[in-house]
Amino acid sequence: MYWFRSHWYYWYTGRKKVAVISICLNFLLLTLILNGFFSFSLWAVLLALLLDAVGFIVIAIYLISLRSFIPLALVEQTDALVVHYFVLPVCIAFVLSRFTTFLVAKAFSAI
Repeated sequence: MYWFRSHWYYWYTGRKKVAVISICLNFLLLTLILNGFFSFSLWAVLLALLLDAVGFIVIAIYLISLRSFIPLALVEQTDALVVHYFVLPVCIAFVLSRFTTFLVAKAFSAI
């Protein structure tokens, strides 16, 4: 994923202007898309934006280990909540943030 790097890459390599602009732009776009069209909560947007690729590891941890501790009567409801409030926002944010960061970095010639 050479072309589609995370905004954290630009933060830690010293291109803080690209990182901050892409984080702000990602937040605005995610808020418009997730809150405006799909009526997600603001917490889902913030979690998805800040976790980025780590969100996929958290999802895997839930599926592998945490799901087995939930009583059987609540598994279906818990899965629906996790998918609606965590999996969908993380997947949408991952794709959108990589694309937006690519466009911002290209605009500032940081690629």
